[in-house]
Amino acid sequence: MKSSQALRIAGTPAPRLDGIEKVTGKAIYTGDIELPGMAFAKILRSPLPHARLIHIDASKAEGLSGVFTILTLNDLAGLNYQYGATYKDQSIVAVEKVRYAGDPVAAVLAVDEATAEEALALIDVEYEELPAVTNIEEAIAPGAPLVHETESVKTELRGSRYGAPEKFKGTNVCYHFGYSRGDAAEGFKKSDYVFEDTFRFPKVQHYSLEPHVSIAHFEQDRLTVLSSCQDPFTLRDHLAEIFNLPLSRVRVIVPYVGGGYGGKLYVKTEPIAAALSWKTRRPVKLALSVGESFKTITRHPARVRIKTGVTREGRLTARECEIYMDTGAYADAGPRVTQKAGYRSLGPYRIPQVKIDAYSVYTNTVPAGAFRGFGAVQVTWAYESQMDLIAERLGMDPLEIRLKNLLKKGEAYTAGDTPVDCDLKEGLLKVAQALKWTRKPSKPYTGKGLSCCVKDAGGTYKIAGATVKMSSDGSATLLTGTVEIGQGSRTALSQVVAEELALDLDQISVAQLDTDVTPYDVSTSASSSMTVMGLSVQRAAQDVKRQLLRAAAKILGERADRLTLKDGKVHARKGQGISYSKVIAGCFGSRAGEIIGKGIYQDKKSKKAVLGSPTTFWEVGWGGAEVEVDPDTGVIRILKYISVADVGKAINPLQCLGQDEGAVLFGLGHTLLEEMVYEEGQLLNPNLIDYRVPTFRHLPEEFSSTLIENGNGPGPFGSKGMGEGGLLPVASAIASAVSNAVGVRFYDLPLTPSKVWRALQSKK
Repeated sequence: MKSSQALRIAGTPAPRLDGIEKVTGKAIYTGDIELPGMAFAKILRSPLPHARLIHIDASKAEGLSGVFTILTLNDLAGLNYQYGATYKDQSIVAVEKVRYAGDPVAAVLAVDEATAEEALALIDVEYEELPAVTNIEEAIAPGAPLVHETESVKTELRGSRYGAPEKFKGTNVCYHFGYSRGDAAEGFKKSDYVFEDTFRFPKVQHYSLEPHVSIAHFEQDRLTVLSSCQDPFTLRDHLAEIFNLPLSRVRVIVPYVGGGYGGKLYVKTEPIAAALSWKTRRPVKLALSVGESFKTITRHPARVRIKTGVTREGRLTARECEIYMDTGAYADAGPRVTQKAGYRSLGPYRIPQVKIDAYSVYTNTVPAGAFRGFGAVQVTWAYESQMDLIAERLGMDPLEIRLKNLLKKGEAYTAGDTPVDCDLKEGLLKVAQALKWTRKPSKPYTGKGLSCCVKDAGGTYKIAGATVKMSSDGSATLLTGTVEIGQGSRTALSQVVAEELALDLDQISVAQLDTDVTPYDVSTSASSSMTVMGLSVQRAAQDVKRQLLRAAAKILGERADRLTLKDGKVHARKGQGISYSKVIAGCFGSRAGEIIGKGIYQDKKSKKAVLGSPTTFWEVGWGGAEVEVDPDTGVIRILKYISVADVGKAINPLQCLGQDEGAVLFGLGHTLLEEMVYEEGQLLNPNLIDYRVPTFRHLPEEFSSTLIENGNGPGPFGSKGMGEGGLLPVASAIASAVSNAVGVRFYDLPLTPSKVWRALQSKK
């Protein structure tokens, strides 16, 4: 069915299938599950940011009543205990040395959490403290202490392997991404002006309402794990390798997940829970506190230096970008995030000469990995802030200079990648119109700012499968590996099935995600569910439809191509329709069979594409802000925020609006409030008292989100993924508005009241 045809279910604001369960508290999350004989785990974490392990004595803890076992480095023999998304540089518990304050050193399994907590205090660990590097500058300084003395084994992630050139051996640089076109140095020589600026992005935490939690149970030689994770099949692969098991003997089940945002991708708490169960052969629950999740995974802090050449007329001629991403003590997805940051630093603009260098750097801090926006938020903050600076220096309007340089629809971002698939000017002009851009502020200390950002989306090299089963009564069950993490995928994907099979939404159910029976999906990430999994689901439903029509054709004595589906019946051009249940009964000779449809999606690899495969689609974020700054306190009030999202076709418009608004709220966090603060290697604010996240009181006084639906997406009915784009323009749009309000330009986030107040005092 083409996107131009009228849609009955897809495209409507259907109620969430999981809504009632969640608002009534009936929804089952991993932490709610209790198994017979289950024991409870707690982790002993390093108090030091960098130290050698000299000796561990757990005898007192083992002797405590109610303790089943203690897991230390002495228990790892026989296991492939090192793992990681890109490099095998992390171990189940620390071996030889700890690399950040919070690194797991040991784990206790006990009859209850209180006993396990008591036992932690009885474990005696002797450390030899080592010099630490806790930020980018310290890590890349000549002669800096090494977080990892030896090179780690590389693993494959999405068909790619990552690594740093030989010249970085013996340093804390663990990955380098380079890209160039033309001759940037020559481009600068021919430019009328060359501007260079450096911007910084803070270390922030995902803060999901549900912290990390997993349950593991070894029964003989089979491991079952229940986990609040975003990529159960990738997790299964890692666990199988760690415990020397075939994939068929590792089963991962995913109940409801209370938010992920990338923080529950790849391997987190599961190996510790599984190793404790491996030792005791009993079910193990490991549930982290909020503070422990702060010490498990974060977003990459970054330093971005941008040098840009322009003509007198404001046309961009050349760009050089140097990016350092702090990946913390372990790489996790850091190399991949760094690669994406480098690639996305070109922005939505036409720049003939380019040179990009992006580096992933180890430090003795909490590991950084995937986070909503995946490398893009750091560089969009930098390049859009510099666009405002260039406009100011040239005496141009920030909107005008952007319109002059934006890529056109169908134009190449880089050679070999998918051409730009939307009108970038359209959304930016909508923002400007809603902001009343040309109207000057009516009172002092108010200002406006706007921003346009783009990211390749859908992930690099995605593979997904789906199955749709139609039962003998004509209802359907969807089996999909997409994890419902709050984004509404169960509802939207069910709408695709309902649309293809002409069923009501209440006749569609979604099966529990279980790697033993659910078709493969590489991960729930990169705004890919609606496009990548959506196509798999649509193809599976279309497979059911073909089989259904063929079966009906035999019963009705008609050609299948003359039959249509409507309201749960197969209709010929003349005569009454026949219900699906009668068709299935006629096919199998009784009400005892089912029709099974399968659908698969696989990205294409391409040597011409910079990242190895073309992007599935382009995700764009347009945003604009109007602010008021209190000069006496530095407090920023968001008077108005305008967000515009290109969604192709909104399968569920209400959910799309919710995703976009949520993305903006995330952006407000790292723009105004959020920053993980370190002092001498210690994280000072791993809690929601000292670390602040946005609340309802931080919402803009006037807040609007607009969906652009041009049917330009590759997904079902012209849809494309969304949910990250709205995050990208927030920081630069607000910072620009603040600059216009008070005449001070900020280069570092977050824009806290104290930072703004100090800047205003310095200006005076």
